[in-house]
Amino acid sequence: MILVTGATGSVGREVVRLLHKDGYRLRALSRYPEKSNFPVGVEGVAGDLMKPESLSAALDGVEKVFWMLPLAADFNFPRIARQCGVRHIVLLSAATVEIGVENAIARLHFNAEQAVRESGTSWTFLRPNGFMTDAFRWKDSIRSEGVVRVPFGDLSIPIIDSRDTAAVAAKALSSDGHEGKIHTLTGPESLTRRQQVRILGEVLGRDIEFQSIPDDIAREHLLRHMPAEMVEALFDLSKQGQKFSKVLPKVEEVTGRAPRTFKQWVTDHSDAFL
Repeated sequence: MILVTGATGSVGREVVRLLHKDGYRLRALSRYPEKSNFPVGVEGVAGDLMKPESLSAALDGVEKVFWMLPLAADFNFPRIARQCGVRHIVLLSAATVEIGVENAIARLHFNAEQAVRESGTSWTFLRPNGFMTDAFRWKDSIRSEGVVRVPFGDLSIPIIDSRDTAAVAAKALSSDGHEGKIHTLTGPESLTRRQQVRILGEVLGRDIEFQSIPDDIAREHLLRHMPAEMVEALFDLSKQGQKFSKVLPKVEEVTGRAPRTFKQWVTDHSDAFL
C-alpha cells in the first residue's frame, strides 16, 4: 500500500493518477476526501499533516509514502510513519536546501529531510527548482488588465512542470534503485519571468505587458502576507539565483523522456488564463 499526502495538489494528484494507472494499491490523504474526486479504486482518507499523531489509521498497512511537506511543517510525521511500519518515504523537498540553513526557506526543507533521515526509513528526496504552476498567480491580472507585475523579473530558473515532478515521484515509489538518492529536478530550459510572460502571450495570442516590481515595493507588499524571515529568504534566494540556473538531466534519466517545456505547459493550461 502506498500513501500519497497532498493528494489534491498539482503534484500529489498526478502521483495518484500515475500509480493508479499502473495498478498500485493507493491511499490518498486529504482533509476532505469526499470532495476530492479520486479515481475509482483509490482509497480516500481524511487527515491533517499538521496533526501527524492522528494519522495512524491512514498509515495502517502502508509501506511507502509520498510526503508533501506543508509550509507550517510538523516534523514528527516521518517518525510516526516509521512506527506504523512505513519502509520508504519519498519527500518533496526543494533545491533551495543547497544554500544552507541560514535561509529560512532552505531550513524548512533541510529540517524535513533530516527528520526523514532520523526516522530510520529508507528515503528519496526530490528537489525541484521551482514550478511552472506559479504562473497561475498571474491569471487574474492577465484576464482583467493584460499585465503581469512581479519582483525578480530577470532571475532565470529552469522551472519544472508538476507532472514531471510527479512522474519522478511515481518511479521512486514503484521501482528499486532510488533508496538514499537525491533527485534535483529541473525543466528543459532556464527562463526569466519576463520570458515566461512573453511565452504566455505567444500561446494565448494576446499582448501581455510585463512590469517588474522594485525590490522595496515588493518587500513592503510581501511583509503584509508573510513572516519577515520568509520574505528575507526570498530576497536572499533571488541574489543567489545563478546557483539554480543550470538545466539538469534527472527527469529524463528517471522517466525515460524529456521534461515538458513551459510552452507545452501553457498550451495545456491555457483555459486558466482566458
